[in-house]
Amino acid sequence: MKHHLWIIVIIVIGLSSFLVGYSLPPFLEVGFGTATEEGGATSEEDLKKLYEELYRESEQ
Repeated sequence: MKHHLWIIVIIVIGLSSFLVGYSLPPFLEVGFGTATEEGGATSEEDLKKLYEELYRESEQ
């Protein structure tokens, strides 16, 4: 019974770490999760301007 529990724990940890590692680079690329001003918009106002420009471009 003890061995089965450890196998399940290892599988769950492995899948979880894969999913976190797989989703982390896109978040870092756009600026989420970083305190620096590298990459992506840095404030809500910048994001609003970006989305307004994208909306205007999609209407044309």
